[in-house]
Amino acid sequence: MKRRNHWVLFAILLLALINLSPSETSTLTNSEDRGEAEPVAPQNREADKEPGRIAVAVQMSEAEFDDLQRLNQKVMDETGMQVELTNLKADHDLEAIRQKLELGESPDVLLLNNTWVRRLASYGYLLPTESYYPGSLAGDVLSASLAQNEWNGYTWAVPLDIDPYVWVYREDLLKAENLKLPSSPEEWQQLLAKQKTRTSPSFLITFDYGDPYAALSLTMQLSGKTGSGGASSVFKLTKETGEAVKRLDALRPYLLPSGSDTAGQNVWSQLSAGKAMFGLVQWSEAHRHHSPGLQIVFPDRAISGEMWITGRSYAVTARTGNGEAAGRWISAMTTQVQQRQWFELTGNLPVHKILYQQAEHGGVPAGIPPSLMNGKGTPVPAGTEIPGNMDKYASITAAFLKGGLGLQAYLNELSSLGL
Repeated sequence: MKRRNHWVLFAILLLALINLSPSETSTLTNSEDRGEAEPVAPQNREADKEPGRIAVAVQMSEAEFDDLQRLNQKVMDETGMQVELTNLKADHDLEAIRQKLELGESPDVLLLNNTWVRRLASYGYLLPTESYYPGSLAGDVLSASLAQNEWNGYTWAVPLDIDPYVWVYREDLLKAENLKLPSSPEEWQQLLAKQKTRTSPSFLITFDYGDPYAALSLTMQLSGKTGSGGASSVFKLTKETGEAVKRLDALRPYLLPSGSDTAGQNVWSQLSAGKAMFGLVQWSEAHRHHSPGLQIVFPDRAISGEMWITGRSYAVTARTGNGEAAGRWISAMTTQVQQRQWFELTGNLPVHKILYQQAEHGGVPAGIPPSLMNGKGTPVPAGTEIPGNMDKYASITAAFLKGGLGLQAYLNELSSLGL
């Protein structure tokens, strides 16, 4: 009897040990932020890869990619690292990249649009910078860029460059009409009143109706929002936003579309022909098309309101087997020296504050408002739902600008969207 009891006790202990051992089939964990299951980052596979050898995927023009390869070659020569650069096709949007990450088809490093960072971090596809980046980001990097990469108490990507929206205009045209670029909702209202009595130019503003960030920038300029209401307030249909949409509606007869669907008419041809007074574009585009007599204005966010600030950042994927090497490469590619060279080669604005403070010594262009450099004003928010919301915003806003939606219908759509 005793022997049988011993065997029973042994069987019970064996079953208990089996139940306590970790299951290899359990690969999901609950996300408090998103309220749904997300992939767990796999264990570090440092031993699976050759130390100092990483793969990096970016998405940029061929000209930019050539410049990036040159800078990368210098880093490889100096460090002995082996870096394989890949330029993804233009149709690789957020969803395409997410699917590749989900399937485990990921490089060690991705260059991402800042608006994608929080979404991918919330899915568990990225590593926090604290786990691989040897330097300090806070205090050295423009807050308007860094804030878009912060989520859940961590920073998830290292900024490379920024590309804010700016105003462009012909100086001679404004002088001839005795006008200036408005810097408040009241001044926009006054300009609109003058335009109703003027025959030339026929239009006030030209921009790409298919670019939701340009339309949002214009709406924020018309509202005069300076960020005092908190980061999320820019996307709420407040009284100020409602008034801005009404001003946008009043401006519609004086807005001129540009872009790929306007028979070859772009902002530059519209301005050159004197058809429109102002153009609304990204800095990189204004820099490429700059010519004598063309003024580029960075609105001061602390005075005239927000403008959307796009940008790109390097992120290390959760499945990397060489996180330390990836961090060293990112650090080497984003130093002040590299940032200055990247600007000189591509015209893309750097993220290091000190380069703006040294602008008079041949650095970045003059005219950058202090509010961008010193962090005053609330950075444009980039929550985890921004990419999807902006797709919906793009559709309804394009319809509104083209006359397919009336004012009240557009306001209703915005309200349901939660912008």
